[in-house]
Amino acid sequence: MLGYFDDCTDELLNDLSGLIAIPSVRDLSTKSVNAPFGQSIRKSFDYLIDWAKREGFEVRDHQGYALDISYGEGKEEIGILHHVDVVPAGDEANWITHPFTLHQQGDLVFGRGVTDNKGPLMASLYILKMFKQLNTPMTRKIRVIIGGAEETTWECVEHYFRHQPQPAFGFSPDGDFPIVNGEKGILYAELQKESQTLRDLGVCQIYRIESERDRTSTCHHLSIWFSGQQAASVAQRFDGVADVTQQKELYRVVLTTPWEKSRNPHRVQNCMDKFMAVMRHVEGLDANSKSLIELLESCFADSIDGAKLGLAHMDDEMGGTSCCVSSINLDEHGYNLDFDFRFPKGLSIEETRTQLQHLSQKYGVSFTEQQYLPLSYLSPESDLIQAMGKAYSEVTGMEAQCFSKGAASYARALNNGVAFGPTFPGDVTKVHEPNEQLSLESLRKAITIYVKVLISLQE
Repeated sequence: MLGYFDDCTDELLNDLSGLIAIPSVRDLSTKSVNAPFGQSIRKSFDYLIDWAKREGFEVRDHQGYALDISYGEGKEEIGILHHVDVVPAGDEANWITHPFTLHQQGDLVFGRGVTDNKGPLMASLYILKMFKQLNTPMTRKIRVIIGGAEETTWECVEHYFRHQPQPAFGFSPDGDFPIVNGEKGILYAELQKESQTLRDLGVCQIYRIESERDRTSTCHHLSIWFSGQQAASVAQRFDGVADVTQQKELYRVVLTTPWEKSRNPHRVQNCMDKFMAVMRHVEGLDANSKSLIELLESCFADSIDGAKLGLAHMDDEMGGTSCCVSSINLDEHGYNLDFDFRFPKGLSIEETRTQLQHLSQKYGVSFTEQQYLPLSYLSPESDLIQAMGKAYSEVTGMEAQCFSKGAASYARALNNGVAFGPTFPGDVTKVHEPNEQLSLESLRKAITIYVKVLISLQE
């Protein structure tokens, strides 16, 4: 049975190539009826509908929020959750090939979405195709559920499960092996303060701060303009760690650090910390600037576990909290900063909100919750995880250990589900980066594991 995939690799890659060619990035400027996330994501759904009809599968379109493609019979279902939307490709000059053209180099394929999540999606569809061609009996129907807003708002699965029942078992091939049985709660939030008075000059004034408002990344680029009597002196303190230039009466400082996902603040230095290493020692700032520096120093600087927010917590099974400033912006009207806070079981969202509201009142800023995703956790003793662990061990010869992540997959939308593969320890994927890639050998191994799990869950 499993040799089937060696024979159809070229066919699978051809179908994947067509899906990769669609730049399915959310674009609300092109949304319409049955295309709530824009025309490119709608086009990807239509591509998959055509594939399902061609192969003779039952397919349902849920108003452009999600699709499902299914095989088998039975009152209970096994759900395999994927998404068709992707993050932007960024500067194409940083790619070794065009990001929306599937490119193969030996065992690797490149393209935006090959790992996250179109490659694993196509693998799941080919598993259905194999079962259908071999007329494999099913006591539980297998339903591949495909959303269109995993990278953004999650309206897709919210809409889907508002109208459709939960599967008896489920998993999302949008994580790592062995088994991600825990995903931390995620809170994206903004703190903002409006300037209530005309700008006072002070001895030194932060005239403007600009950074990209990407809540999923660390703050990796800050442009700061200084003005006032001591502007030159303050800007020169950044010599050696930043690019410093004079622009008429203003002094501009540009700070950069390596890019990293906001869920991994421990991996890189945040530009905010480089900024604060100098600014915490500067006196004579104007009121607007002083307020921002006080907030950063008291609540965020050199603190990646939420301790300065009063929210640090450690769970024996899921690990600890994390906190990451993702952007800072300031002008004559005031300032705002975005941050990403992630937390394990043992700390509730209600406690988190209460503490952040308390801090916002203390520092005279407004607190806005941009998005909240509840944590998920499934016991290692569950029937699903036991079946997964057995299949993983049989294929790899390794023990299937459970672990938790700060990442978000559709697993947290399931009552009884986890993230399960498709990548293995040591795989380089460059998800959300230029040159996103997928190992075909790893994909074949993942397919073998998935087939074993799906068959065992029929018993």
